[in-house]
Amino acid sequence: MPKFCVFLSFFLFVVAAVLAQTDELPKPKTPLALGFRGHHGFIIPHSDAIRAQANSNPWGFELDASLHLIDEKSWKNFASFPRVGAILSYVNFDNPEILGSALNLGAYFEPSIAVRNRLNFSFRLGVGLSYLNRVFDTETNPENQFYSTPISFLLVANGMVNYRIRPELQVRAGFFYNHISNGGIKQPNKGINFPTASLGIEYILNPYNFKSRKKEDWRQLHPDRFKVKAAIFGTAKTLNNEDNRRFGIIGATVYGSYVVGRMSALTAGLEWVFDYSLRERLRRTGLENDFQKGSLNIGHDLLLGKFIFSQQFGFYLYRDFFDKPFYYQRYGLAYQLSPHLFAGIQLKAHADVADFMDFRVGYVF
Repeated sequence: MPKFCVFLSFFLFVVAAVLAQTDELPKPKTPLALGFRGHHGFIIPHSDAIRAQANSNPWGFELDASLHLIDEKSWKNFASFPRVGAILSYVNFDNPEILGSALNLGAYFEPSIAVRNRLNFSFRLGVGLSYLNRVFDTETNPENQFYSTPISFLLVANGMVNYRIRPELQVRAGFFYNHISNGGIKQPNKGINFPTASLGIEYILNPYNFKSRKKEDWRQLHPDRFKVKAAIFGTAKTLNNEDNRRFGIIGATVYGSYVVGRMSALTAGLEWVFDYSLRERLRRTGLENDFQKGSLNIGHDLLLGKFIFSQQFGFYLYRDFFDKPFYYQRYGLAYQLSPHLFAGIQLKAHADVADFMDFRVGYVF
């Protein structure tokens, strides 16, 4: 139940964030799109521990419901008419005894390109929850090193080609990159990465005639292009497959953000972490190394109104115990609660292995 609450909170956070892109609730004439698509793909064997089980071809289908944002604020922020939506999907991993299948529920944000034309393009960033029916078990399913919790985290990125047959009917084809893991909450957690190709059809209620609008100077949207931000974060994780006890991880970060485009900002800053799970590992092995870590992060923020998707590359400036690579990646979602306050979630990974997922609150100076 605690794991479920963590991921439910994450999902509700994302839903609230994507719906907050408009100043008001959607009006009745807002275009509502209902879609169905099929998927077929493969599993990336990103680690030797999962290579033997990665030789399969996942397939599935997806139901999709989305709203096209046609308000003035959306046009100013993105110079396009983006979508916010939700998906319900089923994925069969083509290995019923070990990997089983997944039932996914997610929310997404999807900017569009050349939406006024019959042929147009879009890209999507989505997150959500995944229910997995065949997880790791030391006795009944020890070969599944991909995931060990029935409720896990879903991340999706994709590009779409859309062709409008009629104002209310559209064919969509795309390439999806899908990732499922538990964010390091419990081991093993190699995570499963499975790209898929998709083809589907969509019916649009209240079709909208997308009119040409004047593109405003993005600098007017960001008069204060440089900002300093600070945040504190925390989480907890287990040490191994046999021990379910969780040990806390707390940290703080301060960084600068400089807007370089309508939807882009470059970031750089420092991070300090107290990893009590590492302290417990050191204690059990009789080592006296320091369990603190300090690092430098550089990255990029994708600005989606009050919703921010961040990607960071970090490397350690200080660490006393060398059990992982000197570099790592962070992927995060944040929501601007007010001009000065924000809250978010970030996933930290060393190469192909998730380290932990943290919850954070921060202040913009």
